Amino acid sequence: MFCLVKVVVRGRNNYWRFTVHSWALEVREILEYELGEPVEVSVEEGNNEDPEILVNGVPVCLGVPGEEGYLIEIVKKAVLRLRDTAPGTS
Repeated sequence: MFCLVKVVVRGRNNYWRFTVHSWALEVREILEYELGEPVEVSVEEGNNEDPEILVNGVPVCLGVPGEEGYLIEIVKKAVLRLRDTAPGTS
């Protein structure tokens, strides 16, 4: 299991990256509660116009989720998938 879930929003500094980053900050506490682990949200400069979401360094989404609730589900599913594939979990 992870000790810290790192969510990174990467892309060019534009409205869409700002929006997804803002949503991630807004839902951070919900994610911490549902995952039972601390969540760190950050932003990185990238080459894509569309924002890319990375969870613990793994790209999980390119583009803007329809709303904050979809972002929660994308991150939760990614964390669960990463937990299932982590060494020592089989």
